[in-house]
Amino acid sequence: MKQLNDFIDFFAQNNPVYPFIIHGDYHLTFKDASSQIQSLTNKLINTGVRPGQTVGILLQNCPEFIISYLAILNTGAIAALLPWTVSKDEVATLATTTRIGTLIYSGHFQEYADSICDLCGRPIKCFVLDGETDHNTENLRDCLNIRGMTKHHLSTKDKNNAVILFSAGDYTHPKSLVFTHDSLFETAASTIERFPKNYMFRLYTSLPYFHYFSFSLVINLAIVSGSTIIIPVDDSREALYSSIYDHKVNTFISNSGFIEELTGDEHLESEKLNSIDSFIPAGDSFSIKTKDLIYQRYGAMVIEAYGVTEAPVITMNLNSNRNISLSVGKPLSCCEILIVDENGNEEANGQPGNLMVRGKNVFHHCFDQYRGNGREPDEWTDTGDIARKDSAGFLYWEAKQSDRIYRKGFQVLPKSILDVVIQHPKIREATILHSNDSKWHNEIQLAVTLFDDESPDKEELLKFCKEKLPKYLVPDEITVFDHFERNCIGVIKKSQLHQHEIVRK
Repeated sequence: MKQLNDFIDFFAQNNPVYPFIIHGDYHLTFKDASSQIQSLTNKLINTGVRPGQTVGILLQNCPEFIISYLAILNTGAIAALLPWTVSKDEVATLATTTRIGTLIYSGHFQEYADSICDLCGRPIKCFVLDGETDHNTENLRDCLNIRGMTKHHLSTKDKNNAVILFSAGDYTHPKSLVFTHDSLFETAASTIERFPKNYMFRLYTSLPYFHYFSFSLVINLAIVSGSTIIIPVDDSREALYSSIYDHKVNTFISNSGFIEELTGDEHLESEKLNSIDSFIPAGDSFSIKTKDLIYQRYGAMVIEAYGVTEAPVITMNLNSNRNISLSVGKPLSCCEILIVDENGNEEANGQPGNLMVRGKNVFHHCFDQYRGNGREPDEWTDTGDIARKDSAGFLYWEAKQSDRIYRKGFQVLPKSILDVVIQHPKIREATILHSNDSKWHNEIQLAVTLFDDESPDKEELLKFCKEKLPKYLVPDEITVFDHFERNCIGVIKKSQLHQHEIVRK
């Protein structure tokens, strides 16, 4: 089996009553999921969706998101997972540049849908979930239970099905990256290899499904393994605890900050999380202290996984809860990595450098008005990150390439400064901003948040830096923020920090 829908049909025949999706009290079995997917597939084809066309999905985490995604692939079309965490104008631009002709959306995002239709300047067929219908908009739920329609069969050669994932676009316009169906399958199949054979996942994520991490490690992983996806009825903490406890969630995927907050709550009864075998953090890695706390209190391990939008899952480390180092693991079997210097020469083991990746999990091409024929199979892709590799092949993430600092003849990474600064008792969080005015010397700007009730004494912070850091690493500027804005996986939005006036030391 190479098509994701083949797995759904297989489990529908061999394990028909096993739950594929649990959403509160609603249990969708593999048999019913297969029926709904085929029903929506027929509807899309009958309304004009053809192989190679683009269909947009603008839904929150819900069963209909997953059914819509699989139905679009079934038609041979391209599913564009639109990121509703950006502005409606930005979403409309992404929808227009990817030439969306059909849109499946939630009534909660009606203003987004209106912006898309206005900007496209042509009729777009719409299917709405929990929203108003008209002559061009049909009720999505009505399309999931149509009986007696002929089942459409497309040969593999007729299927141009693929998925468009959008990069974060923190500093630039988001890129529209196209992943072929083969890439989606290979990533999921290679990820499963890292877990015990026949392991049945019961997956939960707080990340939006359009994000590459949750899309790969929840939706596609559940499809290929015949496992269950748990979706709470709302975003409340009570609904989350209830879903984990009642439905025995064993794999919990979220941004690292949320997992730390959840597992570090001293007032939380450990029984509420005891079903969880594995926590998989997106964004920053956990400290050894946090890993030990999770292991001691809940008996769970932390699985470090690393990926980028261009290659959603590159490495995994299933033994990292007892690992004294902070490796993100070895590459999956579907890809290989290379670490090079700024001139493209391979770095020796232990030396940090630019991380390159190639393999079946890497995107095929960027979708735009002038798209080419795709990347070459053996072409290396720059992840935009800095990493190092040890002699055993384990990878260690260091920083983003854009964070590299040139300082009075030295090349340094923010970690060298942050590991020291964060030791100050008043500092809750810290990040480094730097200028790019000179190739050989950058101004260092330290941005921090403080613990509650602490006063922002910048002179005290500067004195601490001068005492603890080499002279060439002492920040030129310090700013105290109330909080840091973060993206959907918990990464600090540095672009917004740059927009604020920095108070000089």
